[in-house]
Amino acid sequence: MEATITTQNSIALAALQVEVAYLKAAVARLDLINTAQSEKLDRVLAQLAEARGGWRTLMMLGGAAGTIGSGVTWLVSHWRA
Repeated sequence: MEATITTQNSIALAALQVEVAYLKAAVARLDLINTAQSEKLDRVLAQLAEARGGWRTLMMLGGAAGTIGSGVTWLVSHWRA
């Protein structure tokens, strides 16, 4: 009977060792995936930072063009009168 318990304990220990090895491999894969996602996120954030400056420039140009256009319209409308 004691040999059976020792055998069952050995089998249970071996099963736990296999499960721990599997979990270690899964954690290693998740770590690689996390690293890749972090790199992609850094690239996306860098692209957004560049786009943010471009939008500011476009808005300033649009505001300047609107101001000049309204100034020209005001001059034309007052010149005729």
